[in-house]
Formats: sequence, structure tokens, C-alpha cells
Amino acid sequence: MKTLLGGALALAGSLCLAAPSVAAVGWAGNVFPNHGATILPTGTQDVYAQVYKEGVTDQGGQGADISAVLEYTSDTHGSFSVPMSYLGDVGSNDEYMAVIPQNHIQGSTFIDVHVKFTDETDGSVWEDTNDQNGNPAPQRYDVVDVLPVDVDVTFTLCMSGTPTAGDPCVIGSAPEIGEWGTGVSMNQIDTELYEVTVTFAAGGNPSFEYKYRKDDCVDWEGSPNRLVTLPTDGTASVSLDVDSFNDLPLGCGLGDVLEEDKEICFEVCLGSTIDNTGSVCVIGSIDQLTNWTDGVTLTETDPGLWSGCIRIPAGTPIPINAEYKYKKDDCQTWESAPNRLFAIDNDSPSTQTLVNTWDDLDLDCTPVPMGACCFSDESCSVLTEDECDAAGGIYQGNDEPCDPNPCEIVPTIDSTWGQIKNTYRQ
Repeated sequence: MKTLLGGALALAGSLCLAAPSVAAVGWAGNVFPNHGATILPTGTQDVYAQVYKEGVTDQGGQGADISAVLEYTSDTHGSFSVPMSYLGDVGSNDEYMAVIPQNHIQGSTFIDVHVKFTDETDGSVWEDTNDQNGNPAPQRYDVVDVLPVDVDVTFTLCMSGTPTAGDPCVIGSAPEIGEWGTGVSMNQIDTELYEVTVTFAAGGNPSFEYKYRKDDCVDWEGSPNRLVTLPTDGTASVSLDVDSFNDLPLGCGLGDVLEEDKEICFEVCLGSTIDNTGSVCVIGSIDQLTNWTDGVTLTETDPGLWSGCIRIPAGTPIPINAEYKYKKDDCQTWESAPNRLFAIDNDSPSTQTLVNTWDDLDLDCTPVPMGACCFSDESCSVLTEDECDAAGGIYQGNDEPCDPNPCEIVPTIDSTWGQIKNTYRQ
């Protein structure tokens, strides 16, 4: 929350109120370590945060008239406030750092931290400093014991259908796996399966974060960091559960798979009010939806109503958590609504239809009823009632078919009542 300060100045016996000032700091956050991190009582702890101010932090070097403080509270030592020092530029942001001393960590169970930035041009304070995972202030760090012995940790990764041009690596916050700098290359043990064992030294932090990079340790996976806390009871080896790259459904024959094909149909209404100059497509995050590339073209089944289906084959790793949305104008123009979600597993129906409207607007695609329309020449056409009236026909009713032809005149034979009775008299 920004704290805005106003001022008042008395001039010539009259009171002139200055307009409330607006904080020029546009954003602050990326506090690190993240909330829930563990820290050791064997040393100090650095805390980092970033700030952005247009025209100031994006110019290179330390931005003028910005200051930062780290406020922290130990459950045993009390509360403290220390100034933070400018560390350098991170893109358009300025990064600041402060140190929690070891004597405030020793004996603590936890320490809560809150970074605050002040814009000295107007005195406003930015307090909503989330960490890198979006957790709000204050962030809590748990103080833990160190590893009593060396621990061999085995990482196993399945690419789960993700191609890689070279061996992947594991990388993370601990020194043994590169401190987010240089990862540890993994060994291929099967087509998509990789493994490596890393020794974590005694005296180190038992908790760390990690993730994977592919293509010879170049391209990062996009999933969140994974968190591990190793045992501190003298255990010397740990094999972590098999991870799936980008947290995709686990492949490599190790996870669950679909037992039958699943059909997912999409239906989106553009109605008569949404301008559209071509076909509509559905696009999304799985192979069957082209992984956000070309999209799957839909068919206009009624005016303004587009639909189509995809099939996910048996044997596909599950659970599947997919995102999707629609594009119009020959699959060129995106809708602005947020991505929609659907999930597939073995409990999902064999066929399901996802019904949406363009941009989640209140649109109507209810089809106009149609039916048989008869003309004087005994011909029949399926039209709406208005179309039938305009063409000079006689509307036979909604959903009435033209086959058999209801418009043919039934022939009659002239007869008398006596002739009719004689026909049926025994």
C-alpha cells in the first residue's frame, strides 16, 4: 500500500491546501528469499528486493531519490530496521540488498521480513513488496538446523514428450546445484529419462529450491521452483520422486495414462454483434490444440455459432490440465478474455462439449426455428417463418420436414353418400 502525504501552507491569512501527491514509484517487489524459505544460524542472511520508477530506475545506475529499508522481526530477539544498499540494475529495476546479522538468527525459530521503498520526491512509501512467487509481505523465513552429514541426492527427470537438443540439467539455490548460475548436467538412462546424483555437503542448508533446464542446460522450464527439505537425522542418501519437465503429465511409462479416447468439443458463440471476417479457431496448450501455434479451425453450424472437436487418444499421460481460447478473422484476432481451463483424466466422460461466448460476453446464438414452407406449385422449402411469409408461401410449423412433401394436394373423387355406403356395405 502506498502512503500518500499531503501538505498545507498558510499564506496571507488564508489556508491553501496542496493537492495530494501521487507516488511516482510504479512497482516494488521480487523480495528474495521467498516466503517459506529456510535459513541457517551459522551465518548472516542477505535479503534482496527490486523497485521500478519510470524515467529513473530504467536509466542505468542507481535511480535518484529512492531509498529502501528492511524491517525484520525475530521471534526471540525483537524487531529491527536497517537501510538497504543499492546493488545494481536488473533490467529496468534497481535491486537493493540488506543483511540480517547472525546474532539475530541464532536462537530464532523464524524471522519475518518486510521491505519498504520510499520515494523521496514526495515522501510516499511503497509497502506492497511481494516476493518472487507473489507472496505478500511480511515474508517468513524459518531457521533450521544444518545437515549433520553429507547427503547424496538423486534427481530423476522425465521429459514427458518435450524435445531437448542435448542433455538437461538440474539447477537451484544450493551451491551444489549452481546457486541458479551453472546447473549440473544429467545422464540419459532411457529415451526420455535422465538422472544425476549430487552430494550436498554437511553443514549446509537442508532446504533448497530447484528446477530444470533443457537443450544442454540452456532453456528453462516454465513451472514454479520445486522445494526440498532434506532430513537432518543423519540420513546419507535421498532419491527424490521423478519429476516431469514443466510439470507435464508424467510420461516415460511411469505415470497414469488414458484408458480410452476422449473427445472434447468446443462451441463458441459470436452472435450477430461481433464483427468477424473469416473462420474461427480454438487454440491452446496441448498438442491437439497446436500448443498455441496454428489453432484448430471450427465450423459455423448456425449463424454466429462455431463448433468443432478434438480427440485425445488412449495412452496419453494424465492428468491433463489444458488452457484454451478462441481467435476469429481467419484465426488472426485473439479474444481478450483470460485463458479458459479444462481437465481430462480417466473419470472424464468419453465426450464433452465446452460451451463459450466470444470474450465471455452475453451473446445469443439460439438458432431461429425453421420448418416446411409450401408454395402454390406444391413445392416445399425449409425456411424460417419470416422467410416463408416473405416468399409468399404457407408455413407448416417449426421443425416440419419437406420429406414427405406436405405440400402435394391429395386427389379427390366425386361421389354420393349412397355410393359411399354401398362401398362398405356387407
